[in-house]
Amino acid sequence: MQTALSSESQPKVVNRWLVIFGTALVQLGVGTFYAWSIFNTPILKMFDQLVLDPATGKPAAVQPHLGSISLIFSIGALALSLSTIFVGSLVKKFGVRKVTISAGILFGISVFIASRVSSADQLWLYYLSAGVMLGAADGIAYMSTLSNAIKWFPEKTGLISGISVAFYGLGSFVFKYIDSAFLGTNIVHNLPHALMAWGFLSMLLIVGGALFIHDAPEAKAEDVVDDPTHHEFTTREILRKPQAYLLFIALLTISLSVYLTGISSNLGTNLAGLDIAQATNIVAVVAIANTIGRFLIGSLSDKFGRKPMFILSYVVTFIAVATLAFSSHLRVPAFYAAMIAVGFFFGGTITVYPTMVGDYFGLKNHSQNYSLIYQGFGFGSLAGAIILSLAGGNLSVVFNIYMVMLIVSLLIWIFIKKPVYKN
Repeated sequence: MQTALSSESQPKVVNRWLVIFGTALVQLGVGTFYAWSIFNTPILKMFDQLVLDPATGKPAAVQPHLGSISLIFSIGALALSLSTIFVGSLVKKFGVRKVTISAGILFGISVFIASRVSSADQLWLYYLSAGVMLGAADGIAYMSTLSNAIKWFPEKTGLISGISVAFYGLGSFVFKYIDSAFLGTNIVHNLPHALMAWGFLSMLLIVGGALFIHDAPEAKAEDVVDDPTHHEFTTREILRKPQAYLLFIALLTISLSVYLTGISSNLGTNLAGLDIAQATNIVAVVAIANTIGRFLIGSLSDKFGRKPMFILSYVVTFIAVATLAFSSHLRVPAFYAAMIAVGFFFGGTITVYPTMVGDYFGLKNHSQNYSLIYQGFGFGSLAGAIILSLAGGNLSVVFNIYMVMLIVSLLIWIFIKKPVYKN
């Protein structure tokens, strides 16, 4: 009996900040997934070389184009989003450490498979490995550690979410430079080695960080005040609440910023007349703003409340998008200010969202509940590319639709109220 009691009380003596340290390492590792775009050009050039007829030097097959190559990441982003649905049940059955370690190993295996592509007809293998497998591994490790970290600090959910999600964003920023260094100048020849190095380092961060992580203790029955205004909602219960769908719509909306930041260099050349070097710099500047926003807005939401931070974020994002939409020839400072605002407040919003879901629906089933609403991020990230494609490449259509969606979402934040549980 004494052994059982010791085992049950073990989480109480865990250093919570060591758990956050491990979480930060994991988030840094999985965040490297968002640096994948740096491999698009080497892969495209590799396929260009592979499909040449050695006898004539002319194309021997239809060459993959940028759209088919960029689809690798799009598939991965969708797999990332969908995989989070299963995180809650996996963690409940196996524990957060085992789930995270398994996801880290799958991450490494996925990248290793991608590094073995050596034929022009193996594009599908990129879709499977760097798309489906890598995205799923990334989503599982991301959601399991984030939700667990928030449960360890129920009194500082905004700060902890900010730390966790900030390191997730930091991973893509840091590894853009690390991956570039491994690629060197001979990007096609060095591509397999760069992929393997990236996969190994990321797996090391994820698995190593997982060793510091412990499952957060479940709240005792006497500590849970289960009344109409403070109820631990199950996933089935939140599906009957309009707040879940409103949060989904608002998250889908702000996730269009992912597309804008992803094409920030193109926007710089088209809207502000930046040269290639300046356009490259804006990518780094936006990434820094995104990371700072995650730290700052997450912490401020604990002090001033979630809704005021969301309202501020959506208002400023609307002003920034309107600046991009209605200025045919932007001055460089105005363009930088608009893109920094988009990056900063998206980073802040995506940080506060997990805590908002916890505030509204409780922390007990946070993984399952947030993973459903998080699907808005997956679909929102793809929406920009889809709208632009349907609009025939007309960016103004994307801006106009985004502004309308921001107005709708702003109204959501003004009028939304915490759900009340009814039997």
